[in-house]
Amino acid sequence: MKRLRFMTWCPRSVSGMHLPAFAASEAGLFAEQGLDVEYVPAANAPEAIAAGDADFALTSAVHVLAAQTRAGGRLPVRFVAAFHRRNPIVGVVRTDSGRRTPGDLAGARAARWSIPWFAREYAGALDRLGVAPPVLIDTPGGLDEALGSGAVDALPMWMDDTAPAEALGMRLHHCGETFAVRTIALDIPVYSTGLIAGDRVPLDVVRGVQHALARGHELQREQPEPGLAGFQRCFPAVPQEHARISWALYEPYAFDGATPGRMTADRWRDTIAYTAKAHGLLTFPEDRVYRPEL
Repeated sequence: MKRLRFMTWCPRSVSGMHLPAFAASEAGLFAEQGLDVEYVPAANAPEAIAAGDADFALTSAVHVLAAQTRAGGRLPVRFVAAFHRRNPIVGVVRTDSGRRTPGDLAGARAARWSIPWFAREYAGALDRLGVAPPVLIDTPGGLDEALGSGAVDALPMWMDDTAPAEALGMRLHHCGETFAVRTIALDIPVYSTGLIAGDRVPLDVVRGVQHALARGHELQREQPEPGLAGFQRCFPAVPQEHARISWALYEPYAFDGATPGRMTADRWRDTIAYTAKAHGLLTFPEDRVYRPEL
């Protein structure tokens, strides 16, 4: 058995993308490929893999491009599978605002909160759609308070990220009162997240992990309990219902006209150009971002 270290995402950002890896482990799918997978704590995934602290990780295109920008394109880490096949950025708005479509977000005030790249991603997606840019408002306090008080009109988030999962009851709280919210998905056709691997990992091992994760997605959709159980052993502080909601929000992005994880050159070309522009990063040849043979 070949032992591998697999880095899942930060527990502060509980995406449903985690669960298929745990489903694959519970069902012995990695073992079928001759692989013994150890889950390791989250860190700055691209640099951690380059340093040898892990072999694989789940992360986003912006983190890889940012790491390659810092390394001048010499980071020996690339994508080997794509899981969010559309960008999951959304604007969370009050239902009583009347906003329903991306066009309704033109010029709206959007929160630039403690993870500012969400705001940059949101502004980039609106630009890609030809919608007038948002007015970004720094919000050092709570997001519920910012939206509830009217300080902002929209909260930029990923569809399956922590805050929208908590808000799926469609109500947030401010000053002891509740208010209804809805999400407006921007859904631009570029990749967002996926699996990265160190260039030192042999291609046959990469293909084995790819295969196990693709089957893990199918298993998670058909029988969610084992993946949830494995996830909770790794992240016991995360409520199971939270993980269930995150999976329900993530699933449509992974099963979007192709086998989960499958990549195409055209969409990667668009993804690299979009991500670099939205976040002020360098662009790189495609073969420095993903493995072309995959």
